[in-house]
Amino acid sequence: MNNSLHADPATLSLDTAAAGRARHRLDTLQVPENQRFEYWLDMICSIYVQLECDKPTARDLFGEIEFSRIGGLDLTELRANVQRVRRTSLHTSRAGEDFCLVQLQQAGTGVVCQDGRIAVVKPGDFVVYDCTRPYELLFEEEEHHVLVLRLPRTDLERHVSGLEELTATTVAGDGAAGHLLLSMVSTLRHESERLHPASVQGVSDAITQMIAAGLRSLPHANTRRPSNLQAYHVARIKAFVKERLKDPALSVASVAQAARLSPDHLARLFRNEPVSLSRLIWQWRLEGCQRDLSAPMLANRTVSDIAFSWGFNDAAHFSRSFKEQYGMSPREFRQQALAMRPVGDMATE
Repeated sequence: MNNSLHADPATLSLDTAAAGRARHRLDTLQVPENQRFEYWLDMICSIYVQLECDKPTARDLFGEIEFSRIGGLDLTELRANVQRVRRTSLHTSRAGEDFCLVQLQQAGTGVVCQDGRIAVVKPGDFVVYDCTRPYELLFEEEEHHVLVLRLPRTDLERHVSGLEELTATTVAGDGAAGHLLLSMVSTLRHESERLHPASVQGVSDAITQMIAAGLRSLPHANTRRPSNLQAYHVARIKAFVKERLKDPALSVASVAQAARLSPDHLARLFRNEPVSLSRLIWQWRLEGCQRDLSAPMLANRTVSDIAFSWGFNDAAHFSRSFKEQYGMSPREFRQQALAMRPVGDMATE
C-alpha cells in the first residue's frame, strides 16, 4: 500500500471523511499492541458496518485498510490476520445499514456464510453479502488480502432480481464478469485520484453493473420465487402478528424490532405478498371485528368495545375502515348479520 493519510477510525469513516476520491489509510501499527484488537474492531465497524471478530491467538493482531469513495461506491483494500468476522442478528436489528458488500479475493482463501449458503472464494473470485442480514466471514490462511466494495443495496437491486438468493455464492474470477470486475477495480484503486469529476459517477455505475452481470451469470439467478429463508421469515412474522393482533401497540415497527429485522428488510420480505404487512394487520383486525359483530353471544358488547378489543384505538377511524372494507358501517353489518341467523343457531350459541 502507499503512504497515504493515516487517520483515526473514531473520527473517519467512509460515510463522512472519504468524500471525493482522496485515499485514506488505517493500520494497527499506529497504536500499542495491547490496544490493537479494540482499535481494529473500531476500524472495521467505522468503515463497513457493525461487526464482531475473534482475536488471533497464535500471534499479535495485524490489520491495515486503505479506502476511498468513488461516486456511489466505497472501495477498500484490506490486509489482516483476523480469521473470523461476524455480523449477528443483534447488529442488524440495531442499525439501519442497508448496504451490500462485494468481496474480491486477492490472496488467501475466504469463506462467506449467509442465508444458509457457504461460498469458498479464492484469489480472483468475488462474492456478495447483504448487511441487512447476519453473515460470517472465515479466512483459512494466517493473513488474507481482499478488496471490498460497499454500495447501497438498492443500487444493486436495480440491475439484478432475486438478490436474496445470490448472496454467499461465488462468482468465479475466470468468468468474463469476474475477470472484468477485478481488472476494473484494480485499475481504479491506482487511478482513482486522477479521475475527472464528470466521470466519477459513470465509473461507479459501470462497476455496479459489472457486479450485477456477475450475479446474473450464476445458475440460479433472476428467479422470482421466494427463497426458503424468505418464506420462513414471512411465516414466522405472520404467526407473531396473529398472536398479538389484539395488542394496540402492534405495528410494523414493533414487529421489525421483535424479528430483529430492519423495517426496510421487513418491507422487502412482503414485497411478493398480496398485501403489505401494515395492510395485513389492518385486514386481520377488521376480520376479527367482523366475526365478533356477527356473533349472537357478543350482542351485548358495543361496537366500540369490540373494535378496541382488536387493537383499534379510534372508533371513528375503525368505522370508516370497516365501511371501506365491507361496504356498510359496523352497526349496519351487525344488524344484518344477526337478523340472518336462524333462531336455533342463536340459541345453541
